[in-house]
Amino acid sequence: MLKGLRDHEQRLIDALAADLDKPELESRTMELYPVRKELQTALRNISDWASPKRVSTPLALFGTRAEVVPSPKGVVLVLAPWNFPMLLTINPVLAAIAAGNRVVVKPSEHTPATAKAMTNWLEECLPSTWVQVVNGGAELAQELTALPFNHIYFTGGPSIGKHIIRAAAEHLTPLTLELGGKSPAVVDTSARIKDAAMRVAWGKWINAGQVCISPDYILVHKHVERPLIEALQSQVRRSFAGYALQSKDYACIVNRGHFDRLKGLLDDALEKGAKLEFGGGVDEQQCRMEPTVLSNVTSEMRILKEEVFGPILPVVCWEELQELPAVISQNDHPLALYIFSRKRKHVKYILDHTRSGTVAVNETIFQNGDTGLPFGGVQGSGWGRANGKAAFDEFCNARSVLHQTTRFNGIYLLTPPYTGLRLKAARFMSRYL
Repeated sequence: MLKGLRDHEQRLIDALAADLDKPELESRTMELYPVRKELQTALRNISDWASPKRVSTPLALFGTRAEVVPSPKGVVLVLAPWNFPMLLTINPVLAAIAAGNRVVVKPSEHTPATAKAMTNWLEECLPSTWVQVVNGGAELAQELTALPFNHIYFTGGPSIGKHIIRAAAEHLTPLTLELGGKSPAVVDTSARIKDAAMRVAWGKWINAGQVCISPDYILVHKHVERPLIEALQSQVRRSFAGYALQSKDYACIVNRGHFDRLKGLLDDALEKGAKLEFGGGVDEQQCRMEPTVLSNVTSEMRILKEEVFGPILPVVCWEELQELPAVISQNDHPLALYIFSRKRKHVKYILDHTRSGTVAVNETIFQNGDTGLPFGGVQGSGWGRANGKAAFDEFCNARSVLHQTTRFNGIYLLTPPYTGLRLKAARFMSRYL
């Protein structure tokens, strides 16, 4: 697989550019690199992950030996998204194979060039008895989810996730759901504003904001709202020389349907009184939208109710730290929570009073780059975990095995009739062992 990745590297980069206009640097750092690290991590650790783990037994079970044996679940279905079509297709496939499963994988139909490049790579490097790649649209996905797979791994939006849950329920199929939601970035008065703006801007506008863990909106203290917005605008100018729509370093929206949805969110917010701080320009033919920041955003606007999943960044002000949990809880628990603060008590308060799948303090996105950190959501933002051993465990049945090691053990004190020595032994065990 590693050699195959190197051999197919340029074809994959070209395919990502064809589908998403993704710059080579983003393709290398956010698609190829994490896939290679995930593969290397699995190869380095698979013998340890897959080995039985001894478990201590209580004295009452004298004469037995216990262990947990990781066992494959069977045949796994991986339904992949389009926003990171290589990373979010290949990584779960690698984890499922490492756990000993066979895999059926359906890449997204919205990124056909990348789907074709990945199909060629997988078919060249892996036996067909391990992985079968099937390409198609929504109807194929519906047909697949109706089948009795042993596990389904889905990455996508919550609305489609609900359909996956209903289909899986017919066969009681276990699920991993990597969904998304509205991930806030909290900025308080102690934050280094220019640094926070640079990190939020990078996390928000890579892949034109089409990232499930990008900052979906900013919660900023009112005293630093203006400096933050100005710093965001300066960062965008530096990044794209003031011409994001023509920049080779800025991706496009995946298709016209998603472009129209984003334009609808922007128009709805402006019609209801939001202020356009900067951006807002579009190229409809190329499905491009400038990095855009809105202020004076209110809760009745769609942009604060729906996941943006694009380059529009709403800014919401707050005055007291205690306001934040209520604001964040107006939507499902976020997949990611970003906190920009130099006050530990502020960070602790936010962590103690909110729930999210992942957290990054004074940073964005990077929490998903460490294979040692499990990645996933909470309820509406996802079920289960990905990355490294967590992904391996997701595709395993942790099988409990107990061995009798001696003929004479406590069983002779547990068989009826429950009188005399047996009852005394039971009383002693329940009180002291």
